[in-house]
Amino acid sequence: MTQWTQLGPRERELLAVLRRADDPLTARDLLDAVASRGDDDVAYTTVKRTVDRLVEKGFVERESERYRGGTRHRYRFDVEAARERLIPEFAEELRTVLGEPAVERLARTVRTERDGDEADATTQQ
Repeated sequence: MTQWTQLGPRERELLAVLRRADDPLTARDLLDAVASRGDDDVAYTTVKRTVDRLVEKGFVERESERYRGGTRHRYRFDVEAARERLIPEFAEELRTVLGEPAVERLARTVRTERDGDEADATTQQ
């Protein structure tokens, strides 16, 4: 089982928010982003605990900064590092569970979608 499939829905949601962010985010920024997507039931402590778990798993980097006489953390998702680590693991898991044809089918699907996106971008120009 890959680390990716071991991630829970909240962890994947926070990674998606961090991936789209231009700068590192605080736990409060993450909470606000999750709440703006319609999840008003999530608590700050849940977001903080979840993002800290992502740091422990090696998906997110944590930076400390001085803030109002104390310290706060900012979080950043290193997308390239995650891709380098997760894609081979994901492909191997897919190969183990569904066989080589599944890996080939996924590769064809990704190529087709990418080629379609590139064609759409060219048409729009």
